[in-house]
Amino acid sequence: MKCLLIVALLPALALGLAVRPCPGGAPIPQDVRVVGCTAEPCIIPIGGMVDMDCDFVSPRATATVSAVLSIFLGDFQVPYELPPNQRNACLFFEAGSCPVTQGEFINYHLSTPAAAPFAGITVDLELQLLDDNGGQLFCFRSSATITPA
Repeated sequence: MKCLLIVALLPALALGLAVRPCPGGAPIPQDVRVVGCTAEPCIIPIGGMVDMDCDFVSPRATATVSAVLSIFLGDFQVPYELPPNQRNACLFFEAGSCPVTQGEFINYHLSTPAAAPFAGITVDLELQLLDDNGGQLFCFRSSATITPA
């Protein structure tokens, strides 16, 4: 029982990260917690894990929720896609479920490997969750410095 309690509280031990809105004015999550990072830029070694929790209240109802993670180097978007098994965000809700109702509190957990062609750069990560019509439920950007493994 103690182990379950400790595992359940681990995400709460990570402090919230101040994030930036995406261009276009989509809502940002109420809270974003990145394991091992409390201020931008987060330091992510190549081959390490990007491990975060996002709390948000859904602005509308939707049957499905898709996750999209984009990487930007300045204004240039670096080609990147989440692995196929991570694109269905509903599978990674720790609070809430699909179909989502308007006003529902959701905790979304993303844990994905950091892949980059080279180290020593700082990039912007943009995470968005999309409804079944492609509308943004939330979108935010945060910076990360990619380091050698």
